[in-house]
Amino acid sequence: MFLLRKSKFAIFLVSFLVGFFHTPKRPAKSTDQIDPLFFAGTWYFTDRRKREHRIEIGPDLQLTIDGENLSAKVSEIQKYEVSYIDRYGYKLEIRANETRPVKFYDESENMTFDLRPDSARLN
Repeated sequence: MFLLRKSKFAIFLVSFLVGFFHTPKRPAKSTDQIDPLFFAGTWYFTDRRKREHRIEIGPDLQLTIDGENLSAKVSEIQKYEVSYIDRYGYKLEIRANETRPVKFYDESENMTFDLRPDSARLN
């Protein structure tokens, strides 16, 4: 009986140690610094009704569309994407490539629009 308890304890101890030393390690957190000024600027997009709109993103990531402050709060920021939640609870996203913001997603319309810089403005 005593031998049976020793073997159960030994099996438990071995399985515990194997599990302890073989647990997956957490990946190191990304050290990429996110620069909010990367998104700052004035951008233009055309909606599905062919109306042009202006998006302004301040250095503090404050979002303004057509001169109206949307009271949108930043919900997430990544290297090439800023997500906002507007006052109605809809998600707004600004997506970028390596050089500048290029897309604007509006969850309320479920549409993604191409962003243009001021110099590429269509008249």
